[in-house]
Amino acid sequence: MERVEMVGGSIFVLKTRQVGPSCWCCDVYERIDNVAAESFMFEDFGESETEAIQMAMHDAHGPHQIQHH
Repeated sequence: MERVEMVGGSIFVLKTRQVGPSCWCCDVYERIDNVAAESFMFEDFGESETEAIQMAMHDAHGPHQIQHH
């Protein structure tokens, strides 16, 4: 699944995938407005797709993750 979220003035693209019977990964990319590109930032894991997304959104809200271009 892919979803787009706005955090602060940044646009994040979350891409989830199942990596095991009870393990999901959520890759987080930052979308750059003035360039048609996405930059990989980090990944988070959870026992379900929802949990992986929640972990990623929690980390994306942290000030240490937001990059300015």
